[in-house]
Amino acid sequence: MRDMIAVLLFVFLAASPAMPTDTPPTLDELAARAAAIRIEFHSAEEYAAAADAWRSIEDDLARIDPAELGHADAIDHRLLDDHARIRRLEIEEFRLHEVVPLRYFALWQTDGLLLRPCSAGGAAIGRAIDELERLPTILANAETNLTRPARVWTENALYTAWYADKLLSEELPAACLGDPSRRDELLAATIPARQALDRFVVFLEEDLLPRSDRAPTWPPEAIEHYQLIQEQLPTELGTVDNMLRIASEEEVRLMEEMHALAKRIHPSGDLSIVWENMKNEAPPWSEVMPMAQWYVDHTARWLEHEGQHLIGIPERFDYGVAITTPMGRRILSFGGATYGPTIADRISGYYVLTPLEERLTEAEKASRIKAYNPYWTHVISYHEWVGHNVQRAWAQQAPDRPIRRLARSAYLSQSWSFYLERLFEEHGYFDSLPHLEALKTRMARLQMRMWRVQRILTKLRMAKGEMTFDQAVQAYVDKIGMEPTNAYIEVQRDSQTPASPGREIIGEMVVESMRDAYLRRFGEHGTLRGFHEDLLRQGELPLPAIQRILLGD
Repeated sequence: MRDMIAVLLFVFLAASPAMPTDTPPTLDELAARAAAIRIEFHSAEEYAAAADAWRSIEDDLARIDPAELGHADAIDHRLLDDHARIRRLEIEEFRLHEVVPLRYFALWQTDGLLLRPCSAGGAAIGRAIDELERLPTILANAETNLTRPARVWTENALYTAWYADKLLSEELPAACLGDPSRRDELLAATIPARQALDRFVVFLEEDLLPRSDRAPTWPPEAIEHYQLIQEQLPTELGTVDNMLRIASEEEVRLMEEMHALAKRIHPSGDLSIVWENMKNEAPPWSEVMPMAQWYVDHTARWLEHEGQHLIGIPERFDYGVAITTPMGRRILSFGGATYGPTIADRISGYYVLTPLEERLTEAEKASRIKAYNPYWTHVISYHEWVGHNVQRAWAQQAPDRPIRRLARSAYLSQSWSFYLERLFEEHGYFDSLPHLEALKTRMARLQMRMWRVQRILTKLRMAKGEMTFDQAVQAYVDKIGMEPTNAYIEVQRDSQTPASPGREIIGEMVVESMRDAYLRRFGEHGTLRGFHEDLLRQGELPLPAIQRILLGD
């Protein structure tokens, strides 16, 4: 009888579905694994291990059915899956570490010591020392990893190396530190770092530059991966052809607006004359920072009164104007936004202005200073500090969910800053200016908009083989009035990554659609300021994910 029972039990178990040998890991466990992936020394082995780790996370996520998760966890599941796929593709398919030399200048902790003078304490200095001590190994691995970049990418690395040397040899020794007791240790760490940097420059000039013959473009499908996977955009907004269609239509509309506005600004009605006259109003460099600070203060006053229905400036947030730190100067040819350190729970962010370096010729300085004309400076100032820095300040209130800290998107920050430019004008900001100044500032805003349109058109046309690098540079000159030296840096920088070029124009469309849906959903309880602050409190997530969070879709 006992034997019969054993046989029947065996048959029953054999006929039953196989039970899983283990249960899938939780989302929190997968988030912890993702956060632990490090590429500290940029070795080929680290990149290969990271790719395997990301694939393992993708495989484990596939064992979790999002339909069985709650609303918030289902959003996080998608975020982590998309994040893992893109990070793996960057290593295995795009192979960024083999073709972008700029990725190896790991000096951002050191560079950050200069942004807020006298604020860097012992912990910040310690992170900079660790970074400097890793740099020789990182640069040695770069020599092993780099294959055949585009020539302009290697040239950009050489220019950046000059800034890196300036940081280590001139600006860091003169910096005011919050913890002077670690100065000698910090400066001692710069010695082997500079020696390694010198060797790397020789490698770039003598070895890599002669074999840097890749086209400075990326396949259209690589760009679409960022749009459709990382940014979660629908195909009507995310494919290359659809982005080109949207940007081309916007280009036509903007040119019509600018030509009409030129007739109101100058008797000739000639757009090129208007642009040139605006640029020629740029003050000498010594007056640029006071002018920029006045614009920052003017915007802050407007937001406290007439514009208070749009967005509030968070408490415990320090902001203002500063000089761009050395490692940002090649990226930001005439300025941008930089996040500063957090001190006593006060975060900081600055509209930074890039100085006219001594290595520039007099002709280059005369060209570069034109970008600091009052009208460009004004629009860029509130784009940067109210856009990027206020956005970051609100993001400090984002829910503390590990995956959402990890899976960041560049779309929210860029689209929000861009969205603000038109929003301010539509809500009366330019009414605070004298009439002709308001017209010229509006022209600058349209130029800024055309700038973002050209980012899409030039990058995607280059990707499709329809435009050369030099033609892309000329497009910025012809369509915006940008100075050639700045236009060259713009195209050079944007060409180094397959990441999405439509963050501003495409992102603004999504933000506006989300805003309208939000205000409809909340009815009399919904306000414009409420939407903006709810939007920014989510942190830097893909916009469709934020919409699902805010509206429960």
